[in-house]
Amino acid sequence: MNTMQTEVAIVGGGPAGLMLAIELGCRDIPCVLLEEDADPPAFPKANATSARTMEHYRRRGFSDEIRALGLPLDYPQDVVYCTQLAEHELARFRIPSRGDAARRGEAGSGDTGDYGSDAWPTPELPHRVQQMLIEPVLRRRAAVYPSVRLCLGQRAVAVEQDEQGVTAMVEPEGGGPAWRLSARYLVGCDGPRSLVRKSLGVGYSGQGSEQRDFFGGQMLSIYFRSRRLYDAIGKQPAWQYWAVNARQRGLLIAVDGIETFLLAVQLAPGQSPGDIDPVATAYAVVGREFDFELIDRLPWVAGYTLVADRMGAGRVFLAGDAAHLFTPTGGMGYNTSIDDVVNLGWKLAAVIRCEAPPALLDSYERERRPMALRNTAFARRMADSIGNLRAGADIEAAGEAGARARAELGRQLAAHVAGEFNIPGLQLGVRYLDSPIVAAESGPASHDDPNRYEPLALPGSRAPHAIVRGKVLFDLFGRDFTLLAFGALPASEREAWRAAADECGIGLEVLEVDDAAVRVLYGAERVLIRPDHHIAWRGIAGADARPLLAGALGRARMR
Repeated sequence: MNTMQTEVAIVGGGPAGLMLAIELGCRDIPCVLLEEDADPPAFPKANATSARTMEHYRRRGFSDEIRALGLPLDYPQDVVYCTQLAEHELARFRIPSRGDAARRGEAGSGDTGDYGSDAWPTPELPHRVQQMLIEPVLRRRAAVYPSVRLCLGQRAVAVEQDEQGVTAMVEPEGGGPAWRLSARYLVGCDGPRSLVRKSLGVGYSGQGSEQRDFFGGQMLSIYFRSRRLYDAIGKQPAWQYWAVNARQRGLLIAVDGIETFLLAVQLAPGQSPGDIDPVATAYAVVGREFDFELIDRLPWVAGYTLVADRMGAGRVFLAGDAAHLFTPTGGMGYNTSIDDVVNLGWKLAAVIRCEAPPALLDSYERERRPMALRNTAFARRMADSIGNLRAGADIEAAGEAGARARAELGRQLAAHVAGEFNIPGLQLGVRYLDSPIVAAESGPASHDDPNRYEPLALPGSRAPHAIVRGKVLFDLFGRDFTLLAFGALPASEREAWRAAADECGIGLEVLEVDDAAVRVLYGAERVLIRPDHHIAWRGIAGADARPLLAGALGRARMR
C-alpha cells in the first residue's frame, strides 16, 4: 500500500480545511488536504461572511476577490420582514451593499445602513455571498502554495495516532487502491459527522435539534430560479425576506440578486420533505404566483447548538463543524470555523519549524472552545427570538385592528433584527483573556456585548483597527509577529527585539507609528501583535523582549 508523508494532514476541504491549508501554505509548511467531493458544492448554504472573516481574507490578500462575489454591486443587503413577501412590510434592517462596503473600506466613510457610522471600526464590513462561490476561491488560493497538496475526491476512512505521528487511511471516491497518509499532526475539518472526532472518542455537548415554530427541527431548503419574482414581491430588493404569519412562514434568500433564490421552510411534525410541493409552498410564502423553476432541494435540521467536549487530543485537532455545530441564526458557524483555523495555523507552523514547543498547541483549545460556546449561545438566543415569535391571524386583517397588530409585530421584529445582524461585538470582540500565551493585565475587562464593540487593546483581544498615514494599520503588520512601537524606538531596543526574535527563530516586523490618537487607542508604548492579529502583550518601552516572545510562543508562561 502506497504511503504519502507530510507535516499536517487536513481531513475535510470546506472553508475551514481550505483556510487552514492557506495559513500553512503561506508559511511553507507541507500539508495534504483530503476532501471526498471532487467539485465544490453546488447548493447554497452559509451565506454570511463576518467582518472578522473578511479581515482574515484581507490578511491573506484576497478579500477583494471575495467581496466581488455574490449580489450585484449596489444591491441592498437588507433584511426585510413581511406578512407574505408580496404583502405588508413589517420591518426592514438596512445593510450596505457590497459597493457601499468597498467604498467605505477605501475612504474610511460611506453608507453604513442601520449599522451606524462608528459601530463597526473595521476595514471590512460583513459580506453576503454563498459558500458555494467562496470555496472555489479558497481552492485556487490554497493551490498556489507549493507546500500544499489538495487531494480532491479522496476520503479518509480511518485515523490512528501514536507518539510519533498520525496515519489516515484513504480511499478514492471513484474507486481505486486505498493508500496511507502519514503526518506529524492531523486536523479534522470534516463536518458534524466527523470521522476524526469519533476516532478521538470526543462527543458534542449542548442543545440538539430544539423544536420551535420556525428554525427548530426538520427544515427544507428549496433552490429555484425565477425571472419575475422581484416583480411579484413588489418591494425594494433585499438579501433576506422573511414571511411571518400564522399559516406559512418562510425565509427567502437572494443568491445572485437576479434570478436564483433559496427558500427555507419548516416541516411540521410527521411531515417529510417529499410531502412538500415546492411550487405551492413558494406561492404561499410570497402570497402571489410567479414563474418557478426548481433547481434542487435539500432537507436539513435546525436547532443544533453543540460544542465538542475537547478540540483535540495528542496530535489530532478538531476545527469547524467537527468542533461546533450551529443553528444558522446569526450566521456564525462558518465564521467561527475560519477563526479556529487561523488560530491553529500559525501555532502548528511555529511548532513544526521548532520555533515553539508542542505545548503551544494546548492554547488552541484554551482560546477557541470558549469562543465556540459564546457563539453557539448567541445563535441559540437568536433562534429562540425569531423561532418562537408568534404571529396572530389579525396581522393580515384589514382595518385599524390589523394595522395595530402589524405595527406591534413590526416593533418586535425591528428589535430582533437589530439584535441578530448588528453584531460588531460578536464579530470583532473575539478575545482570549484567559490564555496562557497572553499577558495578564489587572482590572476588569469590558462587558462582552454582541451588539456593541468597544475597541480595546487589552492583551488577548483583536488588535483595534486604525488608519495610519492613509493606510489600514492591519495592512502594515507582518506575516508573523509585529512589534508596534509608539514614540521613539532607540536602535538598541530595536536590536534587542530582533535578537530575541532571531533567538526564537521567528519573523518579527518592527512597526513604528507616530500617531497620538492610535497611541491612545492602544494604550501603551509597545504592543506585541500575534500572527492572527490578536495582542499578546503591551507595555512600556525598554521591556525585556526575550521573556515576552518566549511567553507568546508557549516557551514560558506569560502570567
